[in-house]
Amino acid sequence: MADLKSYEVEECRAAFEVYDTTGEGKIDAVWLGSLLRALDLSVTQDTVEKSGGTKKEGEKMLTLEEFLPIFSSCKKSKDIGQIEDLLEGLKVYDKNENGTMMAAELAHVLLSLGEKLNDKEVDEIFTACCPPEDEDGYIKYDALLKTLFAGPFPEEKEAK
Repeated sequence: MADLKSYEVEECRAAFEVYDTTGEGKIDAVWLGSLLRALDLSVTQDTVEKSGGTKKEGEKMLTLEEFLPIFSSCKKSKDIGQIEDLLEGLKVYDKNENGTMMAAELAHVLLSLGEKLNDKEVDEIFTACCPPEDEDGYIKYDALLKTLFAGPFPEEKEAK
């Protein structure tokens, strides 16, 4: 792939091999979003589906050669959310203009806007990432987003 650097191709190859559960040089397209996110891209589910991802296992298989242009395209895409974009969006709910919002409002936003989450997913996010509420029910949303964007193993990124 001409527009990817050799180290990016190697990173893609290494991550691809993790998702190649059969050892045949192919991954199930149901794992496309997970693979892209494993390569530090913040893609939406809509982007994954437009790029060839499927909702059911066994519908479609992808080779590394098919995956590389998808990775390249998603890497350049403007449809990738960034922490700054989300911080700006959550300021709408920051009535006190002090970097906090009501936890209940955040739950409502996650349940009803954009790629809607279900109650279980919201509970998981709050359990894993949400800073403690103050006595009035407010949380610091920037701390939540930083924890969320750090991923499941933030200490690995710090070591790099």
